[in-house]
Amino acid sequence: MKAYIIANGEFPTKKAIINELKSANFIAVCDGAINNLDTLNIKPNIIIGDLDSISAKLKEKYKDRLIHIKEQMSNDLSKAFYHCLKLGFDEFVFLGSTGKREDHTLANISLMMQYSKKCKNLTIKSDYGEFKFYETPCKIKSYKGEQISIFCFEKNKKFTSKNLKYPLKNMALPFLASATLNESKSDIFYLHSNTTAKILIYKSY
Repeated sequence: MKAYIIANGEFPTKKAIINELKSANFIAVCDGAINNLDTLNIKPNIIIGDLDSISAKLKEKYKDRLIHIKEQMSNDLSKAFYHCLKLGFDEFVFLGSTGKREDHTLANISLMMQYSKKCKNLTIKSDYGEFKFYETPCKIKSYKGEQISIFCFEKNKKFTSKNLKYPLKNMALPFLASATLNESKSDIFYLHSNTTAKILIYKSY
């Protein structure tokens, strides 16, 4: 089952993403992000967090959908993710989890590694592109000319690619910038490593 989680970062405006959201079966909204959804007349299934960023008017309007979690040791995105896991969801699309504050963006992207170990599929989407975790060896759908960046947070991994403009040849990725700004040469590209690894792929729209 797939859940869409809306965080309070930069809300997407691309028509394709909005249409995808309108057809979603389950939407969990992090606190103040309800303002964006309400403007579009899209009703969430739940609004979750410490609820300190929601107006009294919207609290009243959505009072049957509020889940108040007071603890401050995790952010609202984590609260929403783990609540949805308990409901049985195993596929996730995050919207609004990047943009605006850079510290929130970095925190949310770094949390993807932890989240990806607990679910089947996880994607962050924005107006500019999408992040998604894969496990090597992997075959990744693409198109010729698509801009690709590859990140690995595991040590002692070396990667080889096929169908990328700047090929990786048994290459380590010690820095976040080690394999950014690449380009797909086909409708599929391949990645494998010396041992199985989790990699984060960014595809630019």
